Amino acid sequence: MSHAAVDLLLRGYRAFVAGDLVTIAGMLDPGVEWIGIGEVAAIADREDVLVVLCDRLAENYRVTVDRCIGVGERAVVSMRFSRVEADPADERPLQSRRYYLVGRYAAIVTMHEGRVVRVEEHPHLAAALAAAGLEDEVV
Repeated sequence: MSHAAVDLLLRGYRAFVAGDLVTIAGMLDPGVEWIGIGEVAAIADREDVLVVLCDRLAENYRVTVDRCIGVGERAVVSMRFSRVEADPADERPLQSRRYYLVGRYAAIVTMHEGRVVRVEEHPHLAAALAAAGLEDEVV
């Protein structure tokens, strides 16, 4: 099942890069749980997830998968995301001042019967690997 979990996750990644939210919507279980990071972890449902993904596409985020490791019906994933933000105070069409937003993302994605049923975000890859029962040096 590990390969199937990785394949599903990478199919979702490619769909996001292509802007194909229809494919992503079909990959999400109707009861999917998306658990964010924080002192009080927020839990989002399927519609919330689709709205956030749509927003990220509209904001021109670029996403790169660094690692994707299958563990049974789960995949541990680490990604980088970035985008360029224009300076809102600079009205010139070719701005010389721009802001570069760069970040990292790590999660454990659980699949069941070919659909994503749970996404559990982690502050970094090492935390996600530990939560999945893996050690970074071994993988």
